[in-house]
Amino acid sequence: MNVFLGSQGLGALGGWLDELTPRPRRAVLVPTAGNPMASAPWVGVAEAAIEGAGLSVRRLDLEAAAPGEVAEVLAEADLVFVTGGYPIFLLQHAQRTGFVGAVQQRVASGRLAYAGMSAGAALAAADLAGYRDDDDPGVVEDTSGLGLVSFYPLSHANRGREELYARIIAEEGDRYDFVPIRDDQAVVVRNGVRAVRPS
Repeated sequence: MNVFLGSQGLGALGGWLDELTPRPRRAVLVPTAGNPMASAPWVGVAEAAIEGAGLSVRRLDLEAAAPGEVAEVLAEADLVFVTGGYPIFLLQHAQRTGFVGAVQQRVASGRLAYAGMSAGAALAAADLAGYRDDDDPGVVEDTSGLGLVSFYPLSHANRGREELYARIIAEEGDRYDFVPIRDDQAVVVRNGVRAVRPS
């Protein structure tokens, strides 16, 4: 199981891809979390970074996708890259299209590597209830995420959120494993072992 979780910076992406065997060649980029926002420039940045690392990229917007399409597209990919935005909105469409089950199965089997940034990183956690914000337009009854990692990423840890994250960890750290991720960091997980890298 190979997972790359980040906040903003993609400097560690190429090195992580080089470590994977076989190295991914075909990527699927999921921009859905940013759809409700006026603009999502990070999607283009991610696409450029993936292409710059030598992969072909196909976009897959879960909001507009049908379940059959999602399964077919993922079956042809070596890497799925999920960008940031609203976590619950992303989860809503990930559940509706069958993306959750398809990704869980393919990542667990080693046929697919997962990269997630911000909301995409949150989606890798076991449950997204703690990521719900009042302005998130997503609607779900079940907040279960992909469960690819045993911890809960806390993205953008350097954007004035130090006190908030410290409080969350102090209040709930005995029950949950939280990992703050700065915009210049990434967390790489391989076969259950995680490492924080500059990114």
